Formats: sequence, structure tokens, C-alpha cells
Amino acid sequence: MKKAIWGSLLIAILHSILFYGQELGISVLLFAVVSVFLLIAFLKKHNKVKNTNAFYLAFPILLLSSTYLIFNNTFFNVVNLFVIPVLLASMIVWACIDTFKLRELVGKSINLVIGSLEFIPGACKLIKNAAKPKQKENDEKAEQYKKLKYIGLGILCSIPLLFIIVGLLVSADGVFANLFDKVFHHIAFIFTGEFIGNLIGRIILIGLVLIYLVCILYNIIIKNSGFNREYKEKEFLKFHIDTTIINTILTIINIVYLIFTGVQFIYLYSYLFSDASLNASLNLAEYARQGFFQLMFITVINFAIILITNANEKKEKTKSKYTKWMNVLMCLFTIVICVSAFMRMHLYESEFGYTFLRLMVYVILITEIIAIIPTIYYVVKNKINLLKSYFIIGITMYVIVNFANIDYMIAKNNINRAEKMPGEYVREIDVDYLINNLGTDAVSEMVYLYHTTKNETDKRKINNYLYNMYQDVKEERSFQEWNLSKNRAKKLLEPLNLEYQRYKKNKKYNDIYEL
Repeated sequence: MKKAIWGSLLIAILHSILFYGQELGISVLLFAVVSVFLLIAFLKKHNKVKNTNAFYLAFPILLLSSTYLIFNNTFFNVVNLFVIPVLLASMIVWACIDTFKLRELVGKSINLVIGSLEFIPGACKLIKNAAKPKQKENDEKAEQYKKLKYIGLGILCSIPLLFIIVGLLVSADGVFANLFDKVFHHIAFIFTGEFIGNLIGRIILIGLVLIYLVCILYNIIIKNSGFNREYKEKEFLKFHIDTTIINTILTIINIVYLIFTGVQFIYLYSYLFSDASLNASLNLAEYARQGFFQLMFITVINFAIILITNANEKKEKTKSKYTKWMNVLMCLFTIVICVSAFMRMHLYESEFGYTFLRLMVYVILITEIIAIIPTIYYVVKNKINLLKSYFIIGITMYVIVNFANIDYMIAKNNINRAEKMPGEYVREIDVDYLINNLGTDAVSEMVYLYHTTKNETDKRKINNYLYNMYQDVKEERSFQEWNLSKNRAKKLLEPLNLEYQRYKKNKKYNDIYEL
């Protein structure tokens, strides 16, 4: 355990170096690499690993950590601060349990993150014991210790003499004085309030992180902790529903979905292969938006029905093939519903352009369609851990969308949507949305729009957006804060030599003029 404590101290010091007073950048990836490696080594050393498949979660952890180096998306930068620790806790718990059980995984992860705090007194005692030097085993070691002690005393005694001698030499020789000028400057800085304040802050942060990490390790090792408590598997469905009732419900629902599917095919056919537009009485935006949320809610209900009816089916001595095929049919209808929701959202964004939320809609729908595949296999064969499959699919899709460069896609697709020929825009672009919601990932497209747009109002807005962006990215940053997206934006914006343009909106004529 002593080595584990020293390893925790290493992580705590590294945490202080990488994050104290710094913006997030390459530091997140460096910290994640060290933390994952040391945690896996700790689990293996103490024979806690029961499932090596859990270590595959190290890949999404490191990939998500690398987004702070590659991209600069505000939404994912915030969300990943929670997702990465959750995945790290899940990896530890999953490695320590025999089989993947979602209830046990969630329960033990919460206990690991929060419940470990009850071991603060024990962790402090372990740290104190680890800091104590080992007893000298023989006279030779005692003599070495004595020599080191005297050397230290000699150094302390020489400090006053050094100050006097160096001071006299500095006053006697100008070249020597210049040589020691920087040295004295750094020595003086050590006694300033800023340095002392930062030093105290770092020491406090290192201490807190060290204690918390040791609490977690202590929670993992101690036998009677909440983390090591055995979870009793509870039945998913306590009550039993007669198969006839289940089949009746599934049949009625599937008949409704069959009618809905027929309507959707007619609608999609008319939309794709004819010039007919939607009914004039329907507002396109409201139709698409309301339709999507309603259909999304239906897909969630369908997944719940499939899980519940299959859990009920396990209680039957004689398996009902009719129930099984009704569930398969419901899975197929769910795909149709997802496709319908996809088309509705396509109608909406074709009319009003791309936004972060609208692209996330597509991601959710694609994730649901993919999740239908293991669901069908679960219904037919019942030889798959369905919740584990959902967990893996969810993580995979989340990592993919992190690397999709969403801000760049939004800017590029909105420009392409409005552009008939290079520089000729036939549809309106929501410039206000672009400049208020997109970061450095979209700078290349915003520079293109700045050069090609003929709308003077939009040009001024984009000019000021790019100017403000450059003021941020041109600042010198430490190696911990280095970010590829910001560095790339700096290189693109530097040659433009933009100046801030002041303007004011005229409410009466709804236009913008320069001050």
C-alpha cells in the first residue's frame, strides 16, 4: 500500500502542475495516460482484476481526453469533465466484478466516487505512516543518516556567509554583478505574496487530491467496504403478467404501428418523388419539430415494452413464439419511426439550417437504430447482455460525435446550404447563431464566409467575431494549455490584420451603421 500512496502523491503533484491556474489542453491527455496506467497497475498488483475486458474502456477515456488537445468545442469540453471520470470509475468497477451488471456497476461507481470519503481518517493515517522513515537496520545506515544530517546543517550555516561574500563581490565587480542579477531577482520573487499564495494553493490542492485518491484505493482494498459488498441480483420484473394479456397488448400496438408505417411510406414517397409540398395549413417548422419529439418518446416506450415483455417471458415454462415475433415486429416498426423522425428533422434543418441540437438529433436517432440490432438478437436468442450492448453502443457513438468536429460541420453545411456558386448566396445564413455559438474549430469556414459574403452587415459581425477570436488565441500559453484548434486558428487569423469595427443597430429602419 505504501507504493500506492507514493503513486497517489505522484498523481496529485502532476495534477497540480498540469491544471493549477491553467486552461485545459494537452494536460488532460497527459494526466489521463498516467492515471489510467497507474490505476490498472494498482488493480493488478492487489489481485482485484476479475474482468480484463473492462480495460477496453481505457480507449474511450484516452480518446475523449485527447479532444482537449485536438478540438475546442465548449459543450463537449464541459460534458467530458464528467464523462471521463465516470468512465474511469466504471472501468475500475467493471474490472473488479465477475460479470457486467448495470445495477452493480452504477451502485459501486457511486460508492467509489462518493462513498470513499468515509475513509478520510484511515487515509490520513496511511499517509502519515508512509511518510515515516524506515528504522535503521544497522550502524552503517545510521552513520550515513548522521552524515546527511551534518551536511544539511553545514549548508544552512553557509547561507549567511554566502550572502555577505556574494554581496561584497557584486559591489566589487560589475560583470559578476550582472551574472548574479537574475539569481537575486528569482530569490526576491520567492518572498513575494504572489509566489507564496500560489505555493500555498498548490500545496493545499496536492494534499486534497492525495487524500481523495488514497480514500479511493483504501475503499477498493479493504474487505468490509461498501465497494466490496456483494450485490444481490434483484428480479427485473417482480410481478407476472399472463402471456395472453401481453400478446393482446403487443398485437394492438403493432396494428397501430402498421397503419402509421403505411402513412409514412405514402408520405415519404410523395416527398421524395413528387413536387407536392406539405399541406399549406401545417407550419413546416412546427410539424417537423413536434413530430420529432413525439416520435422520440414513442421509441423510448418501445424499448421499455420490449425489455419488460421479455423479462416476463422468462418466467414462462413454455416460451411463446408469438410474443417473440411480436417483439421483433415492434423492433422493425421502431426503425420505421426513427426513419420518420429523421426525415422530419431533415425537413426542419433544410428550411432553417444546421445547429448543434439538430445535429445531435441525428446522432440520437442513428444510435437508436443501431441499438435495435442487439435488441432483435436478444428477443430471438436471449443470449446477449442487452444493457451491456447499449452501454458499449452509447460510449462508441459518444466518442465518434466528439471527433466529428461539430462546429466545423455546422459552419460548412450552413454555408453550403446557402451558397449557389462560390460567393453567391441565395439563402439567408443565420450569422448571429454562428458567431455566438461556434468556437475556433469553425474559424476556417468563418474566414471563407468573411471573404465571400456581400452582405455588409454580416461582414462587420464576422469581422468582429474573428477579431475577438484572434485576441484570445494570440495570447501566449503554457505547454499544458496547448491546443491544436487554437493554434490553427491563430495561423489563419494572423495574416488578416483585422480591426474592431464599432456599429450600432437602428431600430427604426432595422439596419446597422458604422459609428
